[in-house]
Amino acid sequence: MLEKAGFIQKSRMVTIDETGNPTEIVEVVIEGRRYGIQVDELVQALRGSISARTYKLRTNWKQYVGALAGIAYLSSSGKALNFEFVDGTKFTTSIDSLRSLLSRRSSYAPVARLPISTTLGSHPRVGSGQRALPHF
Repeated sequence: MLEKAGFIQKSRMVTIDETGNPTEIVEVVIEGRRYGIQVDELVQALRGSISARTYKLRTNWKQYVGALAGIAYLSSSGKALNFEFVDGTKFTTSIDSLRSLLSRRSSYAPVARLPISTTLGSHPRVGSGQRALPHF
C-alpha cells in the first residue's frame, strides 16, 4: 500500500522562471517542501515525450524558480507520473488526477511515496551502454 506524502495544485502566485519571465507552474508539495513544474513541460511529460524538470520554489515578494530538485516522468505502465528527486526519494501520482487538475475539474492531486526498490536493472532511463548507480 502506498502512503500519502503530499499533493499537487495549480500555483496561485505568479512565478518567475530562471530567465526572468513569468510562467505558469503547478506546485508539488511533498512532506512540507514546495517544488514547481512548468505546465508546458508537465503536459509533454504526460504525453511521454520528455521528462519534466522539478524545481525548488523560493518566495521573496514573488515566487521564483530555484535550483533543480529532480525530474518527473511517465511510468512504464503509462498510468502514473513518477517523481524522482536528487536525494533518491521517489513519489507517484495518478495520470487521471493530474488531468482533472489541469482541466480545473479538481483543485489538487494526491501524491504517494514509492517504496525503495533494491533492483538496479529496472531504472527507466538506463540505456544498454549505461549502468545505474546504487542508492545510498
